[in-house]
Amino acid sequence: MGEVDEVSSAPITPRPVPVAHTPPITSAPPSQFHSPSLTRSPLLHSPSSNRRPGPVVIPKTPNKSRNITPRFLTPLGSPIRKALRLTKLDPQDAWLPITESRNGNAYYAAFHTLCSGIGIQALVLPVAFAILGWAWGLIAVVLAFIWQLYTLYLLVQLHESIETGMRYSRYIQLACATFGEKLGKWLALFPIMYLAGGTCCALIAIGGSTMKTFFEIICAGTCTATKLTTVEWYLVFTCGAVLLSQLPNLNSIAGVSLIGAITAVGYCTIIWVVSVTEGRVANVSYNPVRAGSQKTRVFDLLNALGIVAFAFRGHNLILEIQATMPSSEKHPSRVPMWTGVKFSYALIAACLFPLAIGGYWAYGRDIPVNGGMLAALYQFHGQDTAPWVLGLTSIFIIINALSSFQIYGMPMFDDMESKYTTRFKKPCPWWLRVIIRCMFGYGCFFVAVAIPFLGSFAGLIGGIGLPVTLAYPCFMWLKIKKPKVYSPLWWLNWVLGVLGMCLSGLLIAAGVYVTIDTEENSENSCLVNRETLSSKGKMGEVDEVSSAPITPRPASVAPTLAITSAPASQFHSPSLSRSPLLHSPSSNRPGPIVVQKTPNKSRNITPRFLTPLGSPIRKALKLTRLDPQDAWLPITESRNGNAYYAAFHTLCSGIGIQALVLPVAFAILGWAWGMITLVLAFIWQLYTLYLLVQLHESVETGMRYSRYIQLACATFGERLGKWLALFPIMYLAGGTCVALIVIGGSTMKTFFEIVCAGTCTATKLTTVEWYLVFTCGAVLLSQLPNLNSIAGVSLIGAITAVGYCTIIWVVSVTEGRVPNVSYNPVRAGKQIARAFDLLNALGIVAFAFRGHNLILEIQATMPSSEKHPSRVPMWSGVKFSYALIAACIFPLAIGGYWAYGRDIPVNGGMLAALYMFHGQDTAQWILGLTSVFIIINALSSFQIYGMPMFDDMESKYTTRFKKPCTWWLRVIIRCMFGYGCFFVAVAIPFLGSFAGLIGGIGLPVTLAYPCFMWLKIKKPKAYSSTWWLNWILGVLGMGLSGILIAAGLYVVIDTGIQVSFFKPH
Repeated sequence: MGEVDEVSSAPITPRPVPVAHTPPITSAPPSQFHSPSLTRSPLLHSPSSNRRPGPVVIPKTPNKSRNITPRFLTPLGSPIRKALRLTKLDPQDAWLPITESRNGNAYYAAFHTLCSGIGIQALVLPVAFAILGWAWGLIAVVLAFIWQLYTLYLLVQLHESIETGMRYSRYIQLACATFGEKLGKWLALFPIMYLAGGTCCALIAIGGSTMKTFFEIICAGTCTATKLTTVEWYLVFTCGAVLLSQLPNLNSIAGVSLIGAITAVGYCTIIWVVSVTEGRVANVSYNPVRAGSQKTRVFDLLNALGIVAFAFRGHNLILEIQATMPSSEKHPSRVPMWTGVKFSYALIAACLFPLAIGGYWAYGRDIPVNGGMLAALYQFHGQDTAPWVLGLTSIFIIINALSSFQIYGMPMFDDMESKYTTRFKKPCPWWLRVIIRCMFGYGCFFVAVAIPFLGSFAGLIGGIGLPVTLAYPCFMWLKIKKPKVYSPLWWLNWVLGVLGMCLSGLLIAAGVYVTIDTEENSENSCLVNRETLSSKGKMGEVDEVSSAPITPRPASVAPTLAITSAPASQFHSPSLSRSPLLHSPSSNRPGPIVVQKTPNKSRNITPRFLTPLGSPIRKALKLTRLDPQDAWLPITESRNGNAYYAAFHTLCSGIGIQALVLPVAFAILGWAWGMITLVLAFIWQLYTLYLLVQLHESVETGMRYSRYIQLACATFGERLGKWLALFPIMYLAGGTCVALIVIGGSTMKTFFEIVCAGTCTATKLTTVEWYLVFTCGAVLLSQLPNLNSIAGVSLIGAITAVGYCTIIWVVSVTEGRVPNVSYNPVRAGKQIARAFDLLNALGIVAFAFRGHNLILEIQATMPSSEKHPSRVPMWSGVKFSYALIAACIFPLAIGGYWAYGRDIPVNGGMLAALYMFHGQDTAQWILGLTSVFIIINALSSFQIYGMPMFDDMESKYTTRFKKPCTWWLRVIIRCMFGYGCFFVAVAIPFLGSFAGLIGGIGLPVTLAYPCFMWLKIKKPKAYSSTWWLNWILGVLGMGLSGILIAAGLYVVIDTGIQVSFFKPH
């Protein structure tokens, strides 16, 4: 797809201009000139577009102005004139299935919305009533209906923007325009893609199983034909769906959606009417179901809320449906779209509310949990209901599933075809389109057959996708429309957005609990239980289907830019739009980027008219030459970072498993000195971090120090800088990755034991094999190309780090203090042993804070200019992340010492104490969730700590061959590093015995070197307060480092090392 900020998602009608000279027609697909979308521009209908027939003539616009609106249409500088500056013709929209035809109307919108909005998951609504009761059930359904209708209204209004002249024809485009390109994709792409493919897989399972049931109803034991298996029925349904999917675009399936809408209303109506007319079942009860334990009650309530929330679907398709309509300034597409939505949702309400109310009235708390109304129909009325009624219901379900497959598959077809059109700049030929749709259809069939237990994770993944419906539209409205702060509309969207995110988090937690607490398999994840439907004429196996199928959403395609000579990746890098300290006024002009060669006699790249001769800025920019290697290396390949990305990276790299040992330091130091030491260490390392952020870019030299080693060499000299910093930095990167493999692999083993709990028959893996499993996952993730590309990974790592820290200290505090807890500091017998215990405590506190070696690398991913230096957003991100780090570390230290006192285990700290003291009385799902969070955080941290190593190894190649690494070499490098760390973790398991010694060598990187760097580069006034502060902290840091090295040597000599090669514990 084209860039959102340049290309409208609607093809624009080229306006005929009465000019004497007829310029040639610009290239565009022939089909676009016949497309109904050409009768209107996205937001403006040209008065002259209907004057006379003839060839369409497009005038070339001079470079000095990109305005395509004739001057007589709007006053100079009017909002409409401003809005239409970027409405250039995007030929790809006329080639893709969603926007190939734009002759839709309110009727088509109603058909599509109704077909996509009613699904089999609505039949489970009475199950929610059985848990919530009459009052709260009605309240929940009414509120959910209003909420999702409101967010749907927001999406309809946001489809076209008068301010930018854009039409957001796909949900992912609107998400990227709101949250930024990368964050938008990380937030929306996975749920949209899963909901597209996942729903189509569920429809195959539903349709195939219902076909089998319909055959059994028709035959009723009298047929002699060989019965097909469930898989064969799946294949029959898939063949029909693939055949129908050959219809070319979204507008062409309007009739299919109409049939699907009629059958959806039909089977919903038949089911609730039969249930109500047959009357209530015997001994019906309306008392809400109450589980035994408090924990189970909570998750039952969450399950009920999830059922209500998942009953409404189709938000991911609203923008796509609206994209099939023409739009102009006088006739915006939101008017007919909202008309169609109101009509369709009136019918949806007329189906869902009778289903919920009538179903609960008829069956009460006896409603089957698996299958809901459909299962109840066969279970309670299968014998006394006419077979033709049951058969008609089955036919309606089959037809609706076939119709829904088309509309939910269309975004996937659109995404796959966009890959071809983006690369080859032409539409897909008919045979390739057929192959693509066949591949998708039979791929969904394969998943439905091969992974029948996929529905077991529907609650978990559905919770991840829920914000697409309930939360993201509210945040999009706030970001794009910018309502007045503290106005009712502002409060409404903030409250609904935050509530939607919280509900999503609760449902994710419930999904994790269900996965851990219950033994999931394809037999118990069925929509309709086979045991309850085993009698003749009842529903067949649909055990592969979740009770709440989820809706799909499309994905956009990354923009493709023309590549000029020089490093290819560099021209896609935002770093080219700015020099290290100056933003070129012409950097936003369209066209290829050209790098001018600078004559040897002058290294100044600043035009003379920009700054006075000899000014400080002119002097500062003498060294800002473009280094092509920066555009080839993983750390600086992309410079479009921001404060959010900085916060994600800093938080992910700043919290680690070592923080769980902080209470051990308190056990040695006591309450008073423990608190003082922790507070002083936090302030000290935050100050040195501030120094690094300020030193990243130098106004005096015009340089950006994008790596710690570069700043060290610039400060201490080339040789001394490498001797001082290279080994600690490489150890902090590679050593941390080795430790993460040990932590992640061991925790995977623990998680497996928690989940199995002695009931699994699978062969247990050894510790080395778990290390290998973790390493494979880490190596797979490490294929993300650069530091900016792992921002989403760091976000997940940060969330899980905060999660497991919070879980551990909250459980420890809520469980209360252990018996006979003592807060008397531990005192060793010998004086020398006491001294080294104190040093050990100081080392624990110092090592609790990590990530300084990555700060300059993180800041290097940001653009920087004279007016907008990178230190401002970087420091904002650091402050936010360290506020969260403090909120994790201080409760861990204080709460852990309060709960366990001097009984805190020396090896493992809080994590070991959790299993030692509360392993038996803590719910297994809590222990399992903690383990999952630790594993995910270790995988995420591996990426950011491994990135400097990848950068260093690739720099060797680029320095020697003067070209970027090829993709296959990059893959080899990262695989070699990952499996090399695995080898070290297995071969040298006693490496941790040297942690104190090597950690003491690396400590100056955090506490001392930044102070000396500030003194050398900034040159504060001698004997000033800043001068004294940095000298004192620098000398103290070096002294503490020397003492810890001595303590590490003492430990190695005094206690010895248990050497055990290739025998990890």
